[in-house]
Amino acid sequence: MESAAPPNTPVQRRTLFNISDDISELTSLLDEIEADDIESEQLITNWLENLGSERDRKLDNYAALITELEAKAEVRKQEAQRLAKLAASDERKAAMLKERLKWFFEINKLKTVETARYKLSLTKSGGKPPLILDDGISPTDLPQKFQKLHVEPDKTAIRTALEAGEELDFAYLGDRNSTIRIR
Repeated sequence: MESAAPPNTPVQRRTLFNISDDISELTSLLDEIEADDIESEQLITNWLENLGSERDRKLDNYAALITELEAKAEVRKQEAQRLAKLAASDERKAAMLKERLKWFFEINKLKTVETARYKLSLTKSGGKPPLILDDGISPTDLPQKFQKLHVEPDKTAIRTALEAGEELDFAYLGDRNSTIRIR
């Protein structure tokens, strides 16, 4: 049983791990009790009832915290999606404005303009020149030396074979993970 803390002493909160340790100690105590020791049995019964309610309260608070964090994560995901849409909209607007500025420079045959805050220049992009394939050409119509072959495992076929009892030396079915479900 827990004793009351002396005044002005910070109370140490018991964790689920402390409770699990207490249950292990109780199991050892139960092994030592005489079968007809009614006083010890009553003491243990009371202790277990208190521990059970404490454990259940801890688990309930633990589940509530998980539920709260999951709800907060969902709200933040939705907010992130909203902000991502706004960011994408801003990027499209900036790209459109840059395209119009490029058009303005080309029409007016400008190369560089310095303003109070910026130096604007119309320059050629660096790197390799863009590769342009004729419209309507299918990759399968190209000569083989200009094609790439992508190979990946057919996981559906492998799973079907394993489930049918076929033994494969390169794959096997693993165990499902366990999870906590909070309702």
